[in-house]
Amino acid sequence: MSLISVRDLTVEYHTDSGVYRAVEDLNFDLEQCETLGLVGESGCGKTTAMLALMRLLPEVGRIVSGAVLLDDSDLMRIPLPEMRQKRWGDISMVFQGAMNALNPVRTVGSQIREAIDLHTAVPRDQIDKEIEKLLDYVGVAPSYKDRYPHQFSGGMRQRSMIAMALACKPKILIADEPTTALDVMVQAQIMDLLDELKAEFNLGIIVVTHDLGVVAEYCDHVLVMYGGRMVEYGDADQIFNKSVHPYTQRLMLAFPDIENPNAELASIPGHPPPLDDLPPGCRFEPRCGVGGQRCSRETPDIYTVEPGHLCSCLLAKPKGSAADE
Repeated sequence: MSLISVRDLTVEYHTDSGVYRAVEDLNFDLEQCETLGLVGESGCGKTTAMLALMRLLPEVGRIVSGAVLLDDSDLMRIPLPEMRQKRWGDISMVFQGAMNALNPVRTVGSQIREAIDLHTAVPRDQIDKEIEKLLDYVGVAPSYKDRYPHQFSGGMRQRSMIAMALACKPKILIADEPTTALDVMVQAQIMDLLDELKAEFNLGIIVVTHDLGVVAEYCDHVLVMYGGRMVEYGDADQIFNKSVHPYTQRLMLAFPDIENPNAELASIPGHPPPLDDLPPGCRFEPRCGVGGQRCSRETPDIYTVEPGHLCSCLLAKPKGSAADE
């Protein structure tokens, strides 16, 4: 059974300048001890989808429809006090930009303490020991609990955020761009740490990232988003070696290949569609150059390419289907 199942999730932002459909009909499952990579260009809806799972959207955000099933509860419909208990206790998040996510005028230990105090039954006189144990888990000296974020390096701040996310022993950990602004060696250390914690605590992990190298190395499954929709989903081998959607293929061509270092990197012409004026048909069609006229008027369904490999593209449509006859 899946740890969490997302079904037909649709999210909009209602602003003075219009309505922006940031996520539409998103579906996926996350299993225990699985790492799911969520990839796509900036503005494709990755972070919005994760904030919706946590019900932490900004005031202008609206969950229009859909269900997020966790332990026989729909996180989109349970009362807010119950959802507050689910946060950190069942599903937690390492937010993008550790320096901005941590309160600069409070010690790191006091911020971890708050999560433990609010969401667990750990006796107050034992919380300091729990904080030290958490910091030790993530490779930060326990004595650093009394230091402030500015006294930490970027990697240490990211580790502290992971410690805070683990404070209530969640089943699911969302890591939003966990390697942003870190040097290459520290990036690898952070991802190795997440991999070790996944095995030790039987976590399900969702990694939101632009870094396809991280996805190839650490993710079991990959979900590619474009214009707020899922365009392709599969295991890492299917996505990297057997991708079908032109957008996924272009993303792969835009990433350096260590086996062919002299290959020229490809770019994707144009820009993602404005979310308040989405094109009819396939949202990638204006930038694609592969599909035909049908792509500009027919919104593709999600088709099964092979078991476990899904693609929302007319190129993946089974030949001889009723709609083609």
